[in-house]
Amino acid sequence: MAELSQEYIHCRTCVVTVTYYPDIHDVRFQVALELCALASRRKITLIVVDDSPDANVRERLQRGSEGYVRVFQQDSDRFAGKGGALRQAIQMARAWLDVADDSSPREAAAICFTEPEKVDLMNHIHLVVMPILAGTSDVTVPLRDDAPFRETYPIEQYHSESFGNMHFDLLAKQIEGFRTEGARKLDWLFGPFALNSRLADAWLSYDGNSWDAQMVPYVRGVRRHNWRITSVPINFRHSREMKEQEEGDPVWTMKRLKQLNVLFDLLGAKELSP
Repeated sequence: MAELSQEYIHCRTCVVTVTYYPDIHDVRFQVALELCALASRRKITLIVVDDSPDANVRERLQRGSEGYVRVFQQDSDRFAGKGGALRQAIQMARAWLDVADDSSPREAAAICFTEPEKVDLMNHIHLVVMPILAGTSDVTVPLRDDAPFRETYPIEQYHSESFGNMHFDLLAKQIEGFRTEGARKLDWLFGPFALNSRLADAWLSYDGNSWDAQMVPYVRGVRRHNWRITSVPINFRHSREMKEQEEGDPVWTMKRLKQLNVLFDLLGAKELSP
């Protein structure tokens, strides 16, 4: 794969995330501030679509970002729920890339989604988007190295997501597009993914409002349109605050179970099964 300069990557990459915080004292809000600060330090454009009731949340997320972090209130009338926020963010990112990229239209641009708590992903963006910008992949899914995954995540989440990933891989291997060398093992439940901005309509036209809004569009693209999908290993380390907040708490184990049940149906049974 050809080496791409950091400047080239940054001008053709936009990261998006979606947020909701009841107030500025939420632990997750403090972690999201770290994501915004790291995006600014790395000079990576980050678009945030926020539905928090307190406008101070949006002001704080954008404060001191030198223009690299752009925060917008969610338009809930047009883009409802988590899935709607993702669609609004992707639509804004595509528009920004069209304006910011004055290169040949044949050159690719990448939109990368991450949850706001996954701060360290900003340190690996160049690896995640490289196959898209180099023209060798249409979609990429970062793959967590197992040792830091187990070490830095709540142990219950490590086990539930490992189990879920195995299940979806078993289903996906029955589909030709997921049997390529670069796609045999995907980190389905990590969350982040990147797409060629030209393919954004696949997400914008999908109306799911849960975790499926992230994954189903690329599964359909691989199955129906022969998209190339690539798993990209990264040495990701999760936020210490997230592990401390969630580990050993049955509220969060129930959330993990709900996530698996939703995705076993909407992703597994309805999209990956033959």
